[in-house]
Amino acid sequence: MEKQNDITSLPTRKDNTESVKKDNKKIILVSLFLVLFIGLIYLLFSYIKTQRELKVLKDPAAQEAAVKVENDKLIQKINKLIDLPTNEEPVVGTVNDASTLAQQQKFFSNAKNGDKVLIYQDKAIIYRPDDNKLINVGPVYVDSTSTESNINNK
Repeated sequence: MEKQNDITSLPTRKDNTESVKKDNKKIILVSLFLVLFIGLIYLLFSYIKTQRELKVLKDPAAQEAAVKVENDKLIQKINKLIDLPTNEEPVVGTVNDASTLAQQQKFFSNAKNGDKVLIYQDKAIIYRPDDNKLINVGPVYVDSTSTESNINNK
């Protein structure tokens, strides 16, 4: 009789597969929970970052500071290609309609949309960020007759 009790007390193959299935279910549930938890943490940090960026974009002083930083980086890149005046701050612009500019001024004939323009008192520079290349450099001429006529009309 003792031998019979020993045989019945041994786990059957059916019991083993059921416990393996339960273990697999637990592993899947824990894994799913961890993935969801990590995803929620990622979304939380993304949300917080976006809120900070929105706050910066709403503040005019912060916008101006961001533009200044971006312009300084651009000036540093261009300064590696050509010596720029250090005693003055250029007016920085972006070419949005190259074809119209090319029709109005020959200086912009090789410009493309997205090119950056730096205008100093004595020279203007067209820079293409995609190619890290100067497109055109030329002198700046101030039309004194148009400024005099504007002053006289007021």
